[in-house]
Amino acid sequence: MKFNQIEAYRAVMLAGSVSDAAHFLNVSQPGISRLIKDLERSIGFDLFDRIPGRIVPTPEGEAFFKYVQRTYSGIRYLEGAAKDIANLKHDRLRIASFPAASLEVVPRSIVRLNAAYPDLKIRLEVRSSLRILDLVSSRQVDVGIAAFPVNYPGVILERVYEPSCKCVLPAGHPKSGLSRISLEDLKNETNIGISEDLTIGKALLVAGIESNVKIDNLIETTSGYTICKMVEMGLGVGLVDPLAASLFRESSIVAVEFKPDVKFGFAIVLSEHAIRSRSVDKFIKILNDTIKRSIYPAEFEPPERPDT
Repeated sequence: MKFNQIEAYRAVMLAGSVSDAAHFLNVSQPGISRLIKDLERSIGFDLFDRIPGRIVPTPEGEAFFKYVQRTYSGIRYLEGAAKDIANLKHDRLRIASFPAASLEVVPRSIVRLNAAYPDLKIRLEVRSSLRILDLVSSRQVDVGIAAFPVNYPGVILERVYEPSCKCVLPAGHPKSGLSRISLEDLKNETNIGISEDLTIGKALLVAGIESNVKIDNLIETTSGYTICKMVEMGLGVGLVDPLAASLFRESSIVAVEFKPDVKFGFAIVLSEHAIRSRSVDKFIKILNDTIKRSIYPAEFEPPERPDT
């Protein structure tokens, strides 16, 4: 018994004639007749009585059709299940992000993922990087985005980013037109600094010691976004991570390269022992693209059109 034989028999039962079944399946009438005869031979009884000009189902043929219909209902169920799986309908994606990434790149990535897979259930937790590593390691979340350092048992680095920090100044500031800002340039400014407990603050402290330049912070915070907001309000200048700076690209502040180069490291992290689902793969692909567009925007700008 072959599937194409069952398909031909079912088409005749539904259409009522060999000719209509042949048209429905785009098969010749002799082809339909041959498939049904082969099926009858394999099952050991006649499915139709051949009457000149038409065929009529036998009682056995009617009984067999009920079982065939049940089978097709199961196939339709499987087709629906396969479609749901392909569309991630029954998947659940659990994400944990450190605050800087949760403000823009992660939400934007989730929006893009939802547009492609609207039935996918997503949960986002905003946590400290250390807590994120613990959640990933214990498989309480599927994907983590954490700031350096990211060495942690049971955690693997899917993708590492180390973009350069930016010095942010109000538009119109005397030094906003410089191609690069140095520590020396900040000596007489109202500095809004990142806490020395954090990577950027520590790097600035070391840079100041090495270059014998002391920078006094009038205001100190733990958030690059907060620094940008205060700079936007004209309070002072500050060094921030590029994720924070990217949020103010269309605002009244200017982001300038800083010397010495201070890196801001973060990574997409996964559990070493988890099996990667399709939803994880889809999200990571979108997230990587979103991050690149945020911290390396020049790579995605269309080339200038030559004057004509």
